[in-house]
Amino acid sequence: MTVTRPKILLSAYACRPKGGSEPGAGWAWAKAAARDHDVWLLTRGKFAHEIAEELAIRPVPSLTVVPLELPKWVLKLRRRPADVYWYYPLWQRLAGRTARRLHAQYSFDVIHHLTFAVDWMSAGVVRPSSAKVIWGPVGGSTSAPLSMAHWLGPRGVSAELVRRAYTGMLRKVIGRKLAQSADLVVAQNKDVAEEFKDSAAEVVVEPNVAISRFATASGPREPYGAPGIKTALFVGRLIPWKGLLMAISALARPEAAGWELRVIGDGPDWSRAERLADNLGIRDRVEFVGQLPREEVLDALLRADALLAPAMREAAGWAVAEALASGCPVVCLDRGGPSVIVGPEDGAVVSWRGDVVGELAKGLAGLHGRIEPVNRWSPDRLPEVLATFYAPTRVAK
Repeated sequence: MTVTRPKILLSAYACRPKGGSEPGAGWAWAKAAARDHDVWLLTRGKFAHEIAEELAIRPVPSLTVVPLELPKWVLKLRRRPADVYWYYPLWQRLAGRTARRLHAQYSFDVIHHLTFAVDWMSAGVVRPSSAKVIWGPVGGSTSAPLSMAHWLGPRGVSAELVRRAYTGMLRKVIGRKLAQSADLVVAQNKDVAEEFKDSAAEVVVEPNVAISRFATASGPREPYGAPGIKTALFVGRLIPWKGLLMAISALARPEAAGWELRVIGDGPDWSRAERLADNLGIRDRVEFVGQLPREEVLDALLRADALLAPAMREAAGWAVAEALASGCPVVCLDRGGPSVIVGPEDGAVVSWRGDVVGELAKGLAGLHGRIEPVNRWSPDRLPEVLATFYAPTRVAK
């Protein structure tokens, strides 16, 4: 007796076998879906060659790649970063038309929008259908609290207010319509789940991260600091809402006297952060190393004693998941994606209300060395997660 495998249509605007963050998530989730299902993958044409090379080495027979790209004359007009705001919606319209054509031909059981999954941006395949429709993991609802305006600075506060007004309007117009059209909304974090709990038929929380524990994470390591000195890393763009100024201020508290901070990344907050370290008298304990290749960042996580990640509105947190996979404990805020990813044994999740800086310093002081590398967020979990999502039961809207 022949068993028919369920047919799945995935839409992943960003999808690369060798990519990190969103593109890497697209590929990891697509491969996981193809383990137990026949999968058609809509993705950018520019990724097709890289995907073909990967499949030539590690074939996935049940995965059919459908590369989509707008006409060449449109491509010539692209200018980063504006393409996110106009090229992406046009691509989504193309994906929606292609999905309808393929659904008429193959009659999919599930249609699933993966990446980019931002809750105020369009998703061409998310519309009422005879198939089960899934939107996400989706992020975007988390905002930087205005109670933290001091850390954002005037420009950061202005940017946050503009972002809130702009994305809030689009979330009401686009996001809620998508949530109402989907049979299941997969939220990156609790903020997104709260935003759409009254609009969606069903909402679950599942981060999009897909990071396996590093093979070398349990081996011998070469610490950064001198004996008795511990090293925390800050990894990310140096922009106000990432919380670098809070991380530096935490080092000036007595609880963190035995710590130094290595800042990996670049951005407009660099000079402001250096001035703060000077003013606090800890400039000799804060090292700015600039932006590094991903391989060097991963090596740094294998050597460090902690990742200090006080981002105010991080939707997911790939650096956080990579730190845990390397055995590096994390100190973060109880906000957005990191608070979902970091468990009780993985470091410290501190309140974003009250004396945040003091709580971050206490979080560092309370760590008891490196942790057992975490495998909880590996791609191996995804087939079972998707089996639950793809179950045929549909919730009445």
